[in-house]
Amino acid sequence: MATSPDRKKWKTMAAEERIAAVNTLLVLHPRFRDAVNLLKRCHEDSRISAEPICGALLGASGVGKTTVIDHYRRSFPTEETDTATRQRVLKVTLQPHAKPKGIAADILFALRDPAWSSGTVQTLTNRAVHLLEHCSVELIILDEFHHLFDSERSRVMTQAAQWLKVLIVNTRIPVVVSGMPEATYVLNAEHTERRFKDRLTFRCFNWRTQPGRREFCGMLQKLDDAIPLARPSALAGADMAGRIYLACRGIPDYLMTLIRGAVREAIERGAEAIEMPDLARVYESRLTHQQLLLEQDNPFVGSLDQAALNRVQPADGVRVATTGLTPRAAHRRKRQLQAADVL
Repeated sequence: MATSPDRKKWKTMAAEERIAAVNTLLVLHPRFRDAVNLLKRCHEDSRISAEPICGALLGASGVGKTTVIDHYRRSFPTEETDTATRQRVLKVTLQPHAKPKGIAADILFALRDPAWSSGTVQTLTNRAVHLLEHCSVELIILDEFHHLFDSERSRVMTQAAQWLKVLIVNTRIPVVVSGMPEATYVLNAEHTERRFKDRLTFRCFNWRTQPGRREFCGMLQKLDDAIPLARPSALAGADMAGRIYLACRGIPDYLMTLIRGAVREAIERGAEAIEMPDLARVYESRLTHQQLLLEQDNPFVGSLDQAALNRVQPADGVRVATTGLTPRAAHRRKRQLQAADVL
C-alpha cells in the first residue's frame, strides 16, 4: 500500500515525540461528539434559560466519559486574576457514600479551598456557594455520580440528592453528572428527576449488528490514519478488526490501550506499521489479566476464532463481578496460549 505524503513526516520525528503523540491521540468519533454537545448545551443554553439546564452522561467504566469531560474542560482553562482563580467549568469527583457534607467538601476541594474539609454541613455549603460565584463557575460536572446510590442496600442517598437540588436552585449553575449506569436510580428519584432531563448513555462498540461493525471499523480506520507511523497498518481489515474487537470487547479504553501500546512496540523495533506480534505482546502484558478477558486466548496468536467473534457481546451488554462491566465468572481456565509460545 502506498504511503501518503502526510504520513512521511513521522519518519523525521524522534521516537519520544511519536510516542508522546500517540499517548495524547484523541479521535472525535460521532458518539464522542454527541457527548461533547450535551455538555455544550447545558453550559450555553442555561445562559438564556429561565432555569439551569442539567444533564447526565452515563456509561460503564472505560467507555470514555472522563475523556469527554476533560476534552471539554480544556476549552475553558483556569485563569488566574488579581482577586480570584476563575474556573468556568468545574469538575468535581464525588467520594463513595456521598453525603451533603462530603459533596460540599468535594466542591471546595475542586475550588482549591485550603480548608475544604473544615466546618459543619451548613458552613461548608455556604462557602461552596460563595466560592462558586467568586470563581465565576458556569458549569459544574459531578463525576462518579453513582456514589449517590448505595448499591449494597439498593437505595438512593436521599439527603445528598435533596442537597444537590437546593444547590442548583440557589446558585442557578447548571450541573452535568457523570457516572455508571446505576446512577439512573438517583436521576429518577423524586428530587432529581425533573432537573436532569438531557441524558446520554455512552455505550461500548457493538460487533453484533451491521451498523455496529461499521462504526467500529470506522473508528479503527480513523485511528490508523492518525497514529504516528509512516505506513498504514490495515487495522480496519476484516480479520484484524475481528481480532481487535475480541481483544477490547468494544471498550474504548481497552482499544486505546492496545493501539497505543502497539504503536510503541512498532516504533521501538524500528518499524513503520503495526503488525500482529506487536498487538499480541501488548494484549498479553496489559489486557489478558482483565476479568472480562480471562477466559479467552490471545486473539492475535493463531487463527481468528470466528466462532468466538460470532457470539461475542459488547462489554456493557452483560455484567462481570468486580468490573461493573461484563459477563461471567472471574476464574481462569486452562493455561492460555501466549505470544511467546509462537512468536
